[in-house]
Amino acid sequence: MHFSKIFAGIAMASGAMAALSGQQIADGIKTITQKSQALQPTAQSITVLNAGLIVIGQGPFPPLITGFNDIVSTGNTLISQLAGSGPIQKRGEKEHARDLAARGPDADAVFTAFREFVAVHQALLNILIGKAGLLEQIPVVGQPVATVLRAVEGVVDTLAIDIINLLQDHAGDVTSDANSLDSTLQLAISKYDSII
Repeated sequence: MHFSKIFAGIAMASGAMAALSGQQIADGIKTITQKSQALQPTAQSITVLNAGLIVIGQGPFPPLITGFNDIVSTGNTLISQLAGSGPIQKRGEKEHARDLAARGPDADAVFTAFREFVAVHQALLNILIGKAGLLEQIPVVGQPVATVLRAVEGVVDTLAIDIINLLQDHAGDVTSDANSLDSTLQLAISKYDSII
């Protein structure tokens, strides 16, 4: 029985130590944003001539797929680190009484980072959506891209839910941004799914 109390205390302490600060969460999101932005020139380089090179592991698609897999991996790491984090910049009673809209700098930093991620990632996806029309005669491209985009979608959905739970005061805005990104992801997936 005494061991259970000690173990519970250790478990609670390790959970508390695992919590990320708002700035650490914002930095994690910014890392994903940078990875997404770094893929934009590669996506822009897609042409009818180089798309088929995917068959021999060359051209723009292998680095794009690798880059998206890196985004998935980085996102999953951040999601696992968020497990110990509670709501950011939760208002105390005095602060709540003074200002019902108080958000706090950490919450704002995370929200801004998420909003920037959405904008950058949508720009990348819109490039891919635009290029999909060029690739209708190159069926080997569609399935690998659609598959990796589904993995990205899973990470984005989970990350968005976690951010909504962390940023209670920004929940509506985060939900709106996440829904917008999800719509763009769905369109990109459907475009590449239809390349057969």
